Amino acid sequence: MKFYWSDREGKSPPSGCTLSKRSFSSQIQTLSLAKQVELPSPRSAKVLKQTFFPDRKTWIEKVEKALSLINRKELQKVVLARVCILELDHAPDPFAIASSLKQKAEGAFVFCLQSKTDAFLGATPERLFARKERAIISEAVAGTRRRGKTVEEDEMLQKELLSSSKDLLEFSPVQLHLQNVLSPLCTHSVSFTPISIHKTKNVQHLYTQCTGTLKNSVKDHDIITSLHPTPALCGTPRHKAFSLIQELEPFDRGLYGGVIGWSTPEASEWIVGIRSCLLRGKTATLFSGTGIVEGSNPETEWDELNQKLKLYDGILDH
Repeated sequence: MKFYWSDREGKSPPSGCTLSKRSFSSQIQTLSLAKQVELPSPRSAKVLKQTFFPDRKTWIEKVEKALSLINRKELQKVVLARVCILELDHAPDPFAIASSLKQKAEGAFVFCLQSKTDAFLGATPERLFARKERAIISEAVAGTRRRGKTVEEDEMLQKELLSSSKDLLEFSPVQLHLQNVLSPLCTHSVSFTPISIHKTKNVQHLYTQCTGTLKNSVKDHDIITSLHPTPALCGTPRHKAFSLIQELEPFDRGLYGGVIGWSTPEASEWIVGIRSCLLRGKTATLFSGTGIVEGSNPETEWDELNQKLKLYDGILDH
């Protein structure tokens, strides 16, 4: 296994750390690692063919089914994903693609894990949690608007997002989940910063930071098992949303929506595998998902998925 990782400030994990991963629906797996790869020069690849799976019509039908369950109060929120399958003109070096992503990685963690058969890479805005000794930081990230073409438009979209009842409805279960899950693991109830905006290169999200002090007996594994998957990745109630995802999505998410992290006895950091790409030979599979709540519009949600994929514009080119 070869890997690359940099945090929002471009820093690498400490030497001697252990890297682990957990797919969306399985258990934590510790990886056998060599030294972190130095990124090569940025490169791109030409796209010969693009296919959405499911297609627009089918995906909208699945969203409408989810909304019918939400309207009947059987579900509050579910995160539905779609893949965009790209046939490329050559099999690119995944670390060169990661290097290109890093140039666009405003507000994001950049990662790339390469095995003998494929590579999973991306630039995720979402940290599941970070631990330093007994101090823990987690983040609620949900709700989306595109970035504006001007400073004025960007600020207008930011204000719109902060006042959107639909997006706040999507965001609130994530914050409540952190409160309910992390408080029992900490010496006192966790605290939150006021809701603000977290900006990446092409989109912006509602954001709050959660902090607490872990009990001495709590391990990273306990936190991951309790937290993951969050309502930002799955939905709420979790077990009902998870079952609906398994029913409606015609593909295996794998590491999309999963967790990747490094750890030492003194500290650890764990991120969520979104804004991600699976590279296998000449095929690139791009993943994107969106939270469906009361008031969601299927057409608008489809457009949001496309907006999230713009991260790869200029890297995987048509």
